Amino acid sequence: MGDRNRAPLIALAASVGLIAVYVAFGGGSYTPAATADPCEARDESVLEDRGVFEGIALSALDGAACELHVSREELTLAIADPEATQQFADAHEIDADRIDAAVRAGLERAVDDAAAAGRIDGIEETILRQVARYAPIGPAISGLQALSDDDSVQGLIEQLGGLTNLDIPGLGDLDLGNLDQLIP
Repeated sequence: MGDRNRAPLIALAASVGLIAVYVAFGGGSYTPAATADPCEARDESVLEDRGVFEGIALSALDGAACELHVSREELTLAIADPEATQQFADAHEIDADRIDAAVRAGLERAVDDAAAAGRIDGIEETILRQVARYAPIGPAISGLQALSDDDSVQGLIEQLGGLTNLDIPGLGDLDLGNLDQLIP
């Protein structure tokens, strides 16, 4: 056998080997991964692997999804914008206000859990509680999820900066894009 015939045979053997490895590791199955049950407690290590704020957002969405009897993924897509929320509400025959209330309650529980675990305190806790009560839920959850690499008050404030002119009791009518006065 000459060198000219050896290269195609090596390429063929490598291709067959690659396919075999792919199938051996489950690549032959086209079954999508199952979504997690939002009513089951999430392993703390999963939340700890995420940033503090992203963990709070995921925990909040789990609680709300459990209450609404839907997957966390479906709820996340539903709160992306008002039109998606209304379509979700219509499809599940629930009121959009119930979705809002469920996400807010989930966010408040997640903040309580994070505070109890010592993952947040002080101004983070104060801001998060006010965001849970008064901020538009879609942008608030998106903002928290975007903070996975920045677990700081400054990062939280910068991320929530798009939620301008938010009336937070005790702090007045604030422009969250300009909260530098709250940072020591």
